[in-house]
Amino acid sequence: MENEEINVLSLDIGTNSVHGVVAKYNKLNSKTEILTANTYACDGIKDGAITAIQDAQYTIEKFFIKAEKDFFIKDNSLYLLCAVRGSLVEVFNANARLKIAEDYEVEVTKETINDIISRLEETNKIEENKEIVEIIPQQYRLDEQEVQDPVGMTGKYLELTALVVVGTKSNMTNIRKAAKDPVLRYGYGALGNILVSKEDKDLGCILVDIGGMTTGVVVYIDGKVKCSFELDFGSYYVTRDIIKKLKVSQKEAQHIKENYGIILEDLIAENENTEFEYTTYNGKKQTYTRRQLVDIIKPQIDLQLEQLWEKFKQEDIKIDEYVGGFILTGAGALLDGMPEAFEKYFNTVAKIANFTEDDITCSDPEIIKSQVYTTALSLIKNESKNFDKKEVVKKGIFGKMKDLFKEIS
Repeated sequence: MENEEINVLSLDIGTNSVHGVVAKYNKLNSKTEILTANTYACDGIKDGAITAIQDAQYTIEKFFIKAEKDFFIKDNSLYLLCAVRGSLVEVFNANARLKIAEDYEVEVTKETINDIISRLEETNKIEENKEIVEIIPQQYRLDEQEVQDPVGMTGKYLELTALVVVGTKSNMTNIRKAAKDPVLRYGYGALGNILVSKEDKDLGCILVDIGGMTTGVVVYIDGKVKCSFELDFGSYYVTRDIIKKLKVSQKEAQHIKENYGIILEDLIAENENTEFEYTTYNGKKQTYTRRQLVDIIKPQIDLQLEQLWEKFKQEDIKIDEYVGGFILTGAGALLDGMPEAFEKYFNTVAKIANFTEDDITCSDPEIIKSQVYTTALSLIKNESKNFDKKEVVKKGIFGKMKDLFKEIS
């Protein structure tokens, strides 16, 4: 009898660390159970790229060791996933058209889908130093009619509009080497598939993933992705400004930001005691208030929102056309007042997206709430549709699935 549980290790390579989730996916009830989630700093990683292969391998090996030590899961029984993003990853829209029959009696099959994706690859040549990481179908047209899933339908011409995710070949190779040959997936694509509802996509919305030093954006209109890009700012810049102003360590600044940080002063209650104590890097005790902290945090957030606005203008994105507003995720989204700051700056609605217990079970709910592991969790949930369709097979010594590169998204 086929094993009904699949062990998964999902990795998210960040600015200078790796976030990882070990989980079990149950094919009978389509439930994901988080076994453990950890973050390890790594000197061999910068902005989603491998800069020192041995350091990266040593860091990622910790996840395998923990899975075996705590849950008796060996690495050859893990299905490995890894999110790719960062400055060495590009995303662009592409189209392909395929004549599938001389008449209208031929049925579209999965092989037809593979053929049109191959055609899309052929007609969108990429540079020699890059490789296609993933092709994400956005829209099919069968004889000029928009269709959600053409398989099983008949027609003469099939058209495909898709997002093509391209990565620098050397970095993709080094990620595979460091992480024991995982399936690579576009991190922001998984986030959008899992955290953004069909209704919001149809209305038009903007997903913003606020990380440490980068912020990823996926723009949806009429149910499809208009564009996706990444900007060089994030929540670390707030931490950095606190370090400079209060002369504290990075750890202390992070603590201050997470526990007392707020963007807008008018969100502080009138009768709230806003004073707190902190320790400078030379060991002195000092006091500060949340109201004073606004003067450090708000200018940085305003600067980032201004940069985001400038990018929207470049991409011809008119905010008032996106009725669904902003959907915020990532650890940076949890800074007190972030949705309100977006609403005030862009004059639209904003909300924080997160998982619920209906999506994922976990003995520690803080793992789900933290937003640190949102990308890793989204990868698992997004890939689970393939777990239900395909049998897990071994590739080398590592648990893998058959190549789903050309499956219908």
